[in-house]
Amino acid sequence: MTTTLSEAQLAELESDLMALRNSLESLLESTEAGSKPVKLKDNAGRLTRMDEMHNQSILLANRNVTKNRLAQVKAAVTRINNGTYGYCLSCDEPIALPRLKAYPEAALCIACKSRRE
Repeated sequence: MTTTLSEAQLAELESDLMALRNSLESLLESTEAGSKPVKLKDNAGRLTRMDEMHNQSILLANRNVTKNRLAQVKAAVTRINNGTYGYCLSCDEPIALPRLKAYPEAALCIACKSRRE
C-alpha cells in the first residue's frame, strides 16, 4: 500500500524535478542551432544534403520529445505548488515513491498508466 509523501521525500523529488528541468532546458538550448532549416548552398552534394536533412529530422523528433517531457516536468512543479503532486490524476491514489524517483514528472500511478497504454 502506498502512502503520502513525507516532507523530506517531497523536497527531494522537487529537487529532482528542478535538476531535470534545468537539464532539459539546456538540451533544448544546445540543439537549437541544429534545428534550423538546412541551406542549399551549405552542402557540397545531394547525398550530403540528404544526410543533413535526415539527421535534422531525428534531431527535431528528439527535441519534440524533450519539449513534451519539459512540459510534464513543469506540470509536476505546478502540482507540487498546489499540493496535488504524488497523487494519480486519474484515480487520485498516491503514486508509489519508486515510480516518482524514476520519473519525478509522473502524473499517473502504474495501474492507470498501464490501462492507458
